[in-house]
Amino acid sequence: MYQVGDNYSIKVIQDFGEFRKLKDMWSSLVDSRSHAPWLSWDWFNLCLKYFLEANKLFILLTYKADRIVSVAPFIIRHEKFKGIIPTKKIELIGNFHSPVRKFIYGNSNNGEKHDNLSALFDFLQYQYKNWDVIELDSIPEEDPTYSILKNVISEHGLRNKEYFCFGDWYLDGINYSGDEYIKRLSKNTRSGTGKKKRRMEKTGNLEFQISTDSSKLDYHLDLYQQVRKKSWKHPEKDVAFLKDYRRMIAERETLKFGFLFFNGTPIAILFGIISNKIAYLLEVVYDLGFEQFSPGEVLHGELIKNLINVDGVSEIDAMRGDEPYKKSWTPQRRERKGFLIFNKTLKGRVLEYLMTRILPIFEKNQYLLSAKNKLSGYLKKYH
Repeated sequence: MYQVGDNYSIKVIQDFGEFRKLKDMWSSLVDSRSHAPWLSWDWFNLCLKYFLEANKLFILLTYKADRIVSVAPFIIRHEKFKGIIPTKKIELIGNFHSPVRKFIYGNSNNGEKHDNLSALFDFLQYQYKNWDVIELDSIPEEDPTYSILKNVISEHGLRNKEYFCFGDWYLDGINYSGDEYIKRLSKNTRSGTGKKKRRMEKTGNLEFQISTDSSKLDYHLDLYQQVRKKSWKHPEKDVAFLKDYRRMIAERETLKFGFLFFNGTPIAILFGIISNKIAYLLEVVYDLGFEQFSPGEVLHGELIKNLINVDGVSEIDAMRGDEPYKKSWTPQRRERKGFLIFNKTLKGRVLEYLMTRILPIFEKNQYLLSAKNKLSGYLKKYH
C-alpha cells in the first residue's frame, strides 16, 4: 500500500488471485448508467483471459481511509511504440472490442473524481515512476471524467498529446413511440426504406422476427454466420473470445436479435445489447445478393421501432465508427478521445518530442505522412 498525501492510498494489484477477489467490490462500484456491460468485472476478466498475453496486470485501487473509491484497470505493455521505440507503456485494459475505456468510480461526484484522479497521478508521477508513456484510449467526451482528466493532467504539469479515437453516432431523449421515431427520420431515409421494403414484398414473402431467448443463442449466432458469409465482411477474428463475450452478455443483459427472412431464408441480421434502457447496436450483416433492396436499412427501421415500443429504450447507440448509414438512424454524434502522457524518462522525452513536435509536421504533409505510414508498417512487420 502506498500513501498519497493525507487522505489517499494506492494498492497495486498484479496477481490474478488478488484480481479475482475484487469481483464483488468491483460490481458495487460500477454505477455508470452508460456502458455498464463494458465496465463489469466479468468483461475485464474476459479481456485478460484472451488478450493479456505477455503483458502485466497493473490494477490500481484508490483508497480513502479504509474504503476503495476508484479502480484504474491498467495493464503494463512492453512494446515498440508506434513501431519505433521499445517502450514501457501503461494503458487501460481493452482493445477494438471495447466501445469505451473508463476508470471505475462508483457514485463519486465530480469533485471526488477529481481528487481520486489527482491522487492516482501523484502516485504515478512521484512514487511508481518506472514507465515511459501512459495511453488513455477511447474516453467518451460526454463523460465528466474526460474534462476532469484533462484538468488533472494539466495541473500535474504532465506533457501530453490529446488525440481523436473514433466517432459514435447515437440518439437520446427518446420519449415517443416507434412510429413517431420513423416519422422523425429524414424524408430520404423514410421513403427510401419504405419503397425497398415494398419491392421485396412484391417479389416474395418478407418476414421480420425478433428474439431475446438466450437458450437459442447458438442457433441465432449460426444464422448470423450464415448471413455473414454472404456479406461483404471478412470471417470474424477472435472467435473464441466473441463466443464467450456474447454468452456473457446474454446471461447478464438482454441480447436482442432482429432477423429479416425472404422466402424463409435469412438475408439480414442485426443484434445489440439492451442495458439500463440503452440499446447498443453491435453488428449488422446482410446477404449481398439482396443489396439492391437494402435489407440492412429495412431491418434497422423494424428493429429500432421494436426497441422503442417493446423495450422502452430511451437511447440508441450505434457504437464505434463513422459509417455513413449510422447518421440516418442515429443523427447525433459524439467522439471518443485519448491522451498520451509522457514521463520524464529519456524514452518518454523522446516520445513526447516525436509525437508533439515531429508527427504534426508529417500530418500536415501528405507525402511525408504516406512515407511515415509505410515506414511504420515495415517496422511493425519485421520487428
